[in-house]
Amino acid sequence: MTIHPIPASYLTPCDAPGRVERVDYVTTDALRQDKYALVYLPHGYDENRAYDALYLIHGGGGSPESFFSKEFLAMLDHMIASGQLKPMIVVSPTYYRPDETDKTPDSSGRAVAIFARELKADIIPAVECRFHTFAEITDPAGQRASRDHRAIAGFSMGSVTCWYAFLDALDAFRWFMPLSGDCWLYGSLGGSSHSEETARALAEAVDRQGFTPADFRIHAITGTKDIAYPNETAQIDAMRAWPEVFRFGDNIDYDLLEGGVHDYANIHRYIYNALPAFFAGA
Repeated sequence: MTIHPIPASYLTPCDAPGRVERVDYVTTDALRQDKYALVYLPHGYDENRAYDALYLIHGGGGSPESFFSKEFLAMLDHMIASGQLKPMIVVSPTYYRPDETDKTPDSSGRAVAIFARELKADIIPAVECRFHTFAEITDPAGQRASRDHRAIAGFSMGSVTCWYAFLDALDAFRWFMPLSGDCWLYGSLGGSSHSEETARALAEAVDRQGFTPADFRIHAITGTKDIAYPNETAQIDAMRAWPEVFRFGDNIDYDLLEGGVHDYANIHRYIYNALPAFFAGA
């Protein structure tokens, strides 16, 4: 895929802007944490129609606000207004505890490793009970029934979160967009230090969760000057050893931006290019 630049006009206010609302929830784990997510609603949001949902996970040290810059929201507005993107809701939560002060890679890695549970148990129900998606109910059975209309994307540690979601939340998500980050199942930067083991675990996760290669789509992207490039590339290369699960050009793609670095501006560009293909046929 050619990774086109975002048109300059798309980074300025749109005549048909969406809006952002906050959803507060209490986690159902032992900590009973008071947390929140931000939700982008497209212009003309209508409770009488169902919307696809993208869960967008920030990078290390970030917050629900990290993705929702005025430029990013304008980009979504313009993409929807121009017909490039179907109207959808976009959810920005955080894997950090409200009182978390240690946001180092090690601490962040521990947080994202268990975040798939919170996504399924707390965040999806809180958001999709309040806003109209394709989930008729938001319990595990309802999430599984509506998974074709739910995607997860993330940057850096958020990309690590995407890979964990693939391992443990295929029953909630069909579409995955890990951007500039590898899977840390086997430790920090495990995509490169334990490439073969990581690829095997990802491949075996499909059957373990009761799915087939026809039941998911991954579009991973990074830049050639991104700090994540060697780690994500090593992992993706190892995944090629499992062609019966990962069918490149069919249910998985890996694209590189020449000279792309590890920042939100490049990540916005990746989303601009990859997101319109999500939910195709759903």
